[in-house]
Amino acid sequence: MKRKMLSRLMAASLAAIMTVGMAGCGDNGSSDSSAPSGSGSSDASTPSESGSSDASVDASSEEGGEEGAATVRIDPKTGEPFDLGGMEIIIADWWSPETPDEPTTDFGEAQLEYQQWLQDTYNFKMVQKTYAGWGWGEGSIGEAFVQAATSGTDQNIIWVLTNSAATAADVNQGLMYDITKLDGDVIDLSASKWVDNGEMENWTVNGAVYGFVPGRSEPRGGLYFNKTVLKDAGIDPETIYDMQANGTWTWDAWVDIMKQVQRDTNNDGQIDVYGCVQNNGGMVQMCYRSNGGNLVSKDENGKYILTADSDAVKDGLHFAIDTVTNQYFLNYGNEDGSNWEEYKERFMNGEAAFMFDDAYCAYYPNGWLSIDERNVDFGYVMFPKGPNATDYVTNVSNNVYALPASYDDEKARKLMFALDVWTDDVPGYAGYYGLKDQLYQGMRDTRSVDETIEMMSTRGVYDINSIIPNFNVNDDFLYQLGVGADVDAILEQNLAAWQTAVDEFNASLGL
Repeated sequence: MKRKMLSRLMAASLAAIMTVGMAGCGDNGSSDSSAPSGSGSSDASTPSESGSSDASVDASSEEGGEEGAATVRIDPKTGEPFDLGGMEIIIADWWSPETPDEPTTDFGEAQLEYQQWLQDTYNFKMVQKTYAGWGWGEGSIGEAFVQAATSGTDQNIIWVLTNSAATAADVNQGLMYDITKLDGDVIDLSASKWVDNGEMENWTVNGAVYGFVPGRSEPRGGLYFNKTVLKDAGIDPETIYDMQANGTWTWDAWVDIMKQVQRDTNNDGQIDVYGCVQNNGGMVQMCYRSNGGNLVSKDENGKYILTADSDAVKDGLHFAIDTVTNQYFLNYGNEDGSNWEEYKERFMNGEAAFMFDDAYCAYYPNGWLSIDERNVDFGYVMFPKGPNATDYVTNVSNNVYALPASYDDEKARKLMFALDVWTDDVPGYAGYYGLKDQLYQGMRDTRSVDETIEMMSTRGVYDINSIIPNFNVNDDFLYQLGVGADVDAILEQNLAAWQTAVDEFNASLGL
């Protein structure tokens, strides 16, 4: 039904284009470049005084606004629908196939149809595909971006880069295009799809925006729970979702459940079921994030400041080690770390009630949880909030989009217009989160998707330290925070080096 409606909307919009074009061919000799008014169900308006974007032709369905509307956007420079002149545009990454898989859902089919309509309407071709390898070494996407920024390229490429210190170095060296130059023309940088994920704030330096991501953030870290293990301990798994919904899913609530679950089931003096198991470094970071802490923050002037010694961070670290790791963690690790992925098997075997990991583990058909043949019944919730937090959070690790500074303004204008319409809502699916389709197939219940994933997409917290060169959080910090670790001593021994890294980063940005 929605696909049929989409086709009707596309046809109505194409008719609107013809109306605009014919109106622009009048013989009155006027040189007025403002968008002319159409007739019937279509209407062309001039750009708003707020500069929020360009004008558009709105072709609504006969049933009204319920099914959405397709719009034809008008170029404020010409008063006509945008014409990209047959541009072939690449969204370059390191993972996408050149030919996308055929859609398997109604939304996927509607999105494909809408994207074809966009290409026909605005006269361009767009494909997202693997262009180079991951990272910044030889043959990588980062290396290719630097070459394009320094030597130029005839190709029309929108680059997808890692959220890393190497990407920040490109900003420092002036290799990235400032998209604020296009604000109010082809894009509205105050629109929710550019603002809500927080990437622009993360990549804003002295008012210029160099990195961005269209749409919601990808959901990341949370707690999986084994429903069978919980039921065996007399706990209704649905109560965890209920606590998340009513705001009472806290550190204390989590510990109370782990206390009930963790036990010796055969009276041999050895614990058989533990409270939790996880890739420990990720869980440690989530403990201070969930308490409102972060190793590095920004002040009101955009300057980076070290906040690793704040009470929020310290309390989160002590909870991670003194409480969770020392008391409820199934410690399986070899000294050389070679079996670090064993936590997955331990959770699936029912040896622990909770497992910290990312949502992508349940993406269908590639997530390891989604295809595990044991078909373990599990749920998924946000990480519980600490006493210093006001709400649940997850981490954010988006791959950042960027244009090289070698692009002239007209080329950048066309590319950003194409990306803007490409990432608009599909008519009839306003606000639809397409990633849910994979998760409905990979998760074991709908509450994990409708409640948890929905929260995650708008409640991400950035590890700002990830873009600061020489800010090492692994070898000398996270990898040292294991069972019995002295939290305060380990934190203290890193503060001086971290402060130096932050100071040098501020200096490189002129902050």
